[in-house]
This record gives sequence, C-alpha cells and structure tokens, in this order.
Amino acid sequence: MKHYFFINPKAGQGKGIDKLIEEIETTAAELQQEAIIYLTKSVEDGIIKARETAESLNGEPARFYACGGDGTNNEIINGAADFPNIALGCVPIGTGNDMVRNFPEAGDFLFIKSQMLGEVKRIDLMKYKGRLNGEMREGYCVNMFNIGLDCDVVALTNVLKKKPFIAGSFAYLLAVGGMFLRKKPIHMQLWEDDKLMVDGEVLLVAIANGGYCGGGMNTSPQSCMNDGVFDLNIIKNVSHAAFLKLFPKYKAGTHLQVPGIEKVITTKQSKALTMVPKQKDFNICIDGEIYAAEGQIEYSMAEGALQFIVPAKL
Repeated sequence: MKHYFFINPKAGQGKGIDKLIEEIETTAAELQQEAIIYLTKSVEDGIIKARETAESLNGEPARFYACGGDGTNNEIINGAADFPNIALGCVPIGTGNDMVRNFPEAGDFLFIKSQMLGEVKRIDLMKYKGRLNGEMREGYCVNMFNIGLDCDVVALTNVLKKKPFIAGSFAYLLAVGGMFLRKKPIHMQLWEDDKLMVDGEVLLVAIANGGYCGGGMNTSPQSCMNDGVFDLNIIKNVSHAAFLKLFPKYKAGTHLQVPGIEKVITTKQSKALTMVPKQKDFNICIDGEIYAAEGQIEYSMAEGALQFIVPAKL
C-alpha cells in the first residue's frame, strides 16, 4: 500500500521538518512500504494536491497523512474524504492539534511507525455550505465550528503566535484575556428545521464533532466523533463577571456539572442547522481557520464519512 505524507513546512514554525522526513523514509524502508512526501506550497494547496492524488489512484487503496496543525488536517480531509479507497491520518506537528485529543485510546500520533501500522476507524464529519470569503463554498469540518467570542479568540491567537516566545495554548489563554476585556456579542438567527432556536445576541456558538479547541480546552466534553450527531453549545450574552467565573471550568470540561449552568449555556444534539448572520463582520472559524460569512450558512452531518487512522500502540 502507498502512504502519502502531506507536510505543511510552516507548521510548528517549521521546526523538525527535516527530522520528520527522515523518520518517514526510515520507517517506510523498515516496513517495506512505499512513502511519497509532498510539501504544501500555500493555503489550500493541500486540498488540491490531495484530491489530484486521490483521483490518480483510480480506486487503489492508499493512506494519506496530514502533517501539520488542525488547518492542514482539514485541507487533506476536504481533498480526499469523498474517496472510499483513502484512509486519512493526522501527524500533529502544528500548535493547536485539537482533533487528535479526541482519541485517548490511540498510540503516539507523532510516531510514524504507529501511524503506518494504525487501524482504520469510521468517524463522522460535519458539512457546511454558504458564502464565505466572498464566494460560495461547501466542505467538511472534522472537529469544530466556532462563532463569536471563540472565533475572535482564534483570530487574536494567530496574531500572538507570531510573537517571540508565545505559542500554543499560552497564546490562546492570552487571547481569551484580551477578548474578555472587550467582550462583544454576536447577533444572529439559528434554525433547526423550521424551529427558530436563537434570534438575538449571544456570546458564542460552537458546533462540535470533537470536544477540544484552543490547544486543549475541553469546551464540548459531551461530544463523540462517531455518534452521528454534532453538539450545539451556545453561551448566552452573560456579564464579564459570570464569564470569568465560568471560564476555568469551561477550559477543563467540567462546566456542564455546574448547578444552574442551563441559565448560561444551552446544549443540544443535532443533525442539521441553518445560521443567519444579522450583522456585518460575521466570522466563522472552521477547524481553526477563519472565514468571513455573508448570508445563511447550512450545517449538516455526514455520518461515518471519514476513514480515520488511529495510531497503533507500540
């Protein structure tokens, strides 16, 4: 079987790429497998190359590995998930790496031999369709959509990570503090079928297939990646004091155990939603990548749509 490694050379500030390539080549030789390495050249190049590669295989079974952060993982999934002969793995060399946190039973995601010997597990994907960044787009999200405060935090985190000595979860926590000081709600409508669930201002909305965001914050602990539904989490437009009191538990994933939490957070499982922005400058974060949204966005489940490689325990 052929193993294709799509490497984002800028992931993790570009550190360790040569060592990773050496490990891939050494492991492939040891296992007597064919490994093909491709370094992505720009944003969304991974989507194009993964799709072209999958098409060229003409149904031949293969494994694709996204080597980067959550954004790189999202690209390779969007390029190859629709090909039933392709299994996809994630080598998390980025700074967030939240998707792989949903598999505590797995072996070491950074150990290439564990990856190449891993078993395939069917997991769900979330689909989206809407006008983003000025054009109609549709695609998959594997881990989480974040709208509102969460999205603003991701945007600021991306800026902070470029600063010296600031990276990963520390950058995210700094961004939370910064956005907390200038907390502003978002105005939107949210529909499930013909039922209007939200019509007004909320602090944030997360539509979750996985449980983690922001480099390890367990914000949707009830989520499961193969249960056929996504988890909707809505935090109401609460005061600064209420948000500050809740945040440590929100970060740890214990917030749903707080008495009276339903007054602050609405949670619900769903298979399809429609979101309608009611303001300008409405952004949506898809697996860590930010897009400007115009008009309604449709979300739906793609149950069991991804053949995901769970690394072997060695």
